Amino acid sequence: MPKIPHEHERLGIDAKIVVATGLGGAGRFYPDYEVKFGKENCIIVTWDKRCTDLDAHINYLKEKIPKKEPFVAVGHSMGGSIWLELVSRESIPNMKGLVLVGAARTLRSDQGIKFLMRHHWMRIWGMVIMMTLLAPIMVFIWRKKTYDTYREMWRFVTKDGAKKIHTQYNQTLKRLGGITKVVNQDLPLLCVRLTSDTLVDEEDLEFTKAMFNNVREQIIETNSLHLTEKFDHITVEKIANEAEFIGLISKEKKYSDEVKIYDEKSETLAEVQASR
Repeated sequence: MPKIPHEHERLGIDAKIVVATGLGGAGRFYPDYEVKFGKENCIIVTWDKRCTDLDAHINYLKEKIPKKEPFVAVGHSMGGSIWLELVSRESIPNMKGLVLVGAARTLRSDQGIKFLMRHHWMRIWGMVIMMTLLAPIMVFIWRKKTYDTYREMWRFVTKDGAKKIHTQYNQTLKRLGGITKVVNQDLPLLCVRLTSDTLVDEEDLEFTKAMFNNVREQIIETNSLHLTEKFDHITVEKIANEAEFIGLISKEKKYSDEVKIYDEKSETLAEVQASR
């Protein structure tokens, strides 16, 4: 079922937005981006069956990048890590900024997931079924986080398939995090993140930010385990707050808009004074 977007005041922008999804990708919808920035300006990259290993993900992402138009890269979770891998390999002249949404160089996983992913992918189905049977117990452990956790778990196995997730984890996710620098250190970096994210290591995030010269953060305060597309209605507003910094709005346009508003106010004031 398609996600219903929240209401947003449309922001006129001067660049495209290329959004790379997280692990899996199928069944994810980002209508809040389209409402906030315009559907014609949004390119949503969901990983298809060709995306097996890390290089395949990077090559697939490069296919979606506008050739000449300016754009801002947005990466959710694993998608942010893949953007980092790409900018560590080459400089993209028409890329104006990078936004990491709940992302750093890599994503961490607990020992249970690591153990599960070392074995045949059919074990994922076994784990999902077992966790579902234990739902009454998990409510007491996860509390408010239970619904979101189960929703993500079932979306993975029904939309992407256990085999695809198993392959992506072992051939892509596990291979992330080895980069130590990016080609263009002056590329503006915006980190949209939770106060505390279960899948994002604080030290790794700090290392990630240290690779860039221009960094800003926008914090979303919630007790969720991980920053998913559930919070897109907040995420797009956080991105809009930094639109000029990341290159969505050119400084020239902002200046001309401010002059236009000033002129309109001056004309209105002059009309009021003339009527007295």
